[in-house]
Amino acid sequence: MTARFEGKVALITGAASGIGRAAAIRFAQEGARVFCADLNLAGAQAVVAEIGGAAGSGAGAVQVDVADYASNQAMVAQVMEQAGRLDIAFLNAGLYGAAEGLDTVDEALFDKLIAVNLKGAFNGIKAVQPVIAQGGAVVVTASAAGVIGHPVNPAYSAAKHGVVGLVKSCVDAFAARGARINALCPGGVETPLIGAADVAMIDQQDLPRVPLRGIGRAQHVAEVALWLASPAAGFITGQAQVLDAALLSTFAPVTLPIGP
Repeated sequence: MTARFEGKVALITGAASGIGRAAAIRFAQEGARVFCADLNLAGAQAVVAEIGGAAGSGAGAVQVDVADYASNQAMVAQVMEQAGRLDIAFLNAGLYGAAEGLDTVDEALFDKLIAVNLKGAFNGIKAVQPVIAQGGAVVVTASAAGVIGHPVNPAYSAAKHGVVGLVKSCVDAFAARGARINALCPGGVETPLIGAADVAMIDQQDLPRVPLRGIGRAQHVAEVALWLASPAAGFITGQAQVLDAALLSTFAPVTLPIGP
């Protein structure tokens, strides 16, 4: 492991499980002081305990309801009070919801998915922008469903399309503070969001290659989030970084009809 975030303060939402948990652990291993934020405070505290003796000492847990702007403000205020700065924000909290096509999406589910996934991203961006440090970086989790339609869950796809547009629209506001903002658009990932269990972290060099159009691990996404937040990605801002084992790169294999 390196210490590329030594002396930096990182805030991760949705940190109690999945991609957020993996990112929190990895940022700490790379030297950052990490604040794990989640609606599930006990889960966030468990990740802080899991970080334990990692290089980034002083990790903390914060409860946040990302759909509520005041809660986002309080989250950021707690980080600033305890750490005095904010260098990195990984706005990752999200909700997929139970949907199996347009007919199963009612107004209540649509409103909930928009509130958590799109309004939640907006609230987080608004809350961190005034305090993000010079040279800082914000990474927002969108989805491959934010760049292509998702007929199984159109409300989720609509929200994530909005996240991509929101991130692109906020580039100037962050540039004014000498900071960057980018979106992550993962394809299928094995996380509790889709019913998979969290797994142990491994050395980044040992992460397996994901088969073509296959399912990635939470740590695969976390490693890209760390890279986007690092100086190595200093030439990149306002982008929607797709990581999907080529899921969207070509037409999916189909069997063409034969004959007239």
